[in-house]
Amino acid sequence: MDYPPETMNAVSGMPPPRHPKDQHHSSSNYADQYGIPAYQVPPPVGFPQGFPHADYRPAPYAAMNFMNQQTQPSAASPSSTARRSSGVAVLVPGPSPSHAFRNTSLPLDSRPPLHSTQPNVSTPTPFSRPVASAHTVPQPSPSDYQLLLLSLAEDYLATAHGQARDATFKNRENTLRNYYKLVAAGLACLEAVIKKFKLQPQMEANVRLRYAAVLYEETENVLEAEQCLSDGIKLCDRYRFFDLKYNMEHLLAQVLFKGSPRASLKFLDGVIKDAEAYQHTAWLYALRFLKASLLLRLSSHQDILSAFTQLRSISMRADQSSDKAVLAVVSVLEALVHLRQSSSAESIEQAQRAIALARSLQHGSVTGQIPQLTVLTNVLDLSCSLQQFDPVQSVAKMQAMQACLESPHDAWSADGSFLVPVSSQNASQAPTGNGVVRKDSKGLPSVLFSWAPWTDIYALGYLLSSLSIAHRNTSDGLRSEQMLKEGIRYLDSKLNISHCVRSSKTIYRKRRESGLGS
Repeated sequence: MDYPPETMNAVSGMPPPRHPKDQHHSSSNYADQYGIPAYQVPPPVGFPQGFPHADYRPAPYAAMNFMNQQTQPSAASPSSTARRSSGVAVLVPGPSPSHAFRNTSLPLDSRPPLHSTQPNVSTPTPFSRPVASAHTVPQPSPSDYQLLLLSLAEDYLATAHGQARDATFKNRENTLRNYYKLVAAGLACLEAVIKKFKLQPQMEANVRLRYAAVLYEETENVLEAEQCLSDGIKLCDRYRFFDLKYNMEHLLAQVLFKGSPRASLKFLDGVIKDAEAYQHTAWLYALRFLKASLLLRLSSHQDILSAFTQLRSISMRADQSSDKAVLAVVSVLEALVHLRQSSSAESIEQAQRAIALARSLQHGSVTGQIPQLTVLTNVLDLSCSLQQFDPVQSVAKMQAMQACLESPHDAWSADGSFLVPVSSQNASQAPTGNGVVRKDSKGLPSVLFSWAPWTDIYALGYLLSSLSIAHRNTSDGLRSEQMLKEGIRYLDSKLNISHCVRSSKTIYRKRRESGLGS
């Protein structure tokens, strides 16, 4: 093989010795020292034939097609030189840019090595593989982001509800603006989880239910809440999540009632038929109670009669199933509706009959463990005597109510909600989660009812006690007025509302109408 004359040793006429660092068989050494193209250099010993080796560089287009056309050397191209052999121009690539700085006129011993002693890790070869570092930080999975967003949403909402009292009763504009910012941040986190991540079906249904509930309680976005619940109901139908489906339908009926009460009642009729067909008794109770409460909001005579029809249907089903606690709740609600409907003697008498039935049912072991029913029964009994203008019975029933209020109320929840147990044989499917139908401390399926917190009930006791002794206020040393003042002072010192602003405003308006507001 003829070597380029500039690479021949001037003394011995032999090719220069290879650098000690380059004793390994590298095609780059051949290409750079002797001007041989890399695509013509054979692979190292033991390398599979037919594979491009580590120093492989594709041939130039002109050199690959030198048999088909003659390529003239270009003076403007310093990276290549032209040779002529047998009248055919062959394009031979020159030194690579990494070795362009070599000065071949220097003595051999003073020339820099062809390759750096430090490995070039920035240029990967076709066969290089990434090496895992011992200090590699693990990347978080999408499920971590989901849990983070859900936790942030609950924190935002809890912080906002903690500021609801100041934003409502003290009329602080900055606090109210901050409240709505926190609620909007919580909703944004829930919306991001729904739209940006692929969730498990059950988790997606729970997040949709929570998102729609916040929209219903905190905003006026009825259409968005309705769409979210409709998609969630389809998802529950696909995966047969009956409990979550009933929770969504229960909430959807309330959302629809905002815009179209009659459409909401018609929708509930279809859901009630499904619950009867599947023998989901606990949900049948919950849906009928909801329909009765919605009918009472309309306040027309026909709607009140329809509400009584729903309560009687619940009573018949509870009597067949031996659900004594449900029967007690129905009796108390019937008495409440009778007193609300009219102050006539007939209505008061029917209310007293319902109260007597409720008292007879409260002697049971299950019903007697619900203090809310006992307090509500005493309050309604005293209200009947006040409407009858019977001072003697009013004072006696006032003392009974006060004794009931002074009893320990550890079982009273902060928001006033309570559970009414249902017979286990009537639950065809065990409830899951913390929905309208859930398990109580004993593992029995129960229906959740919402009522007033303990602070409001205690303040109501001051009001009814003042009315009971108002006929002898002058002779009693203005005791009736003192009770009213004490009730107002109690509300100012004990009031601690953690509901949403809308609920707080509703409570505030009712208290102002009843004379208990500050």
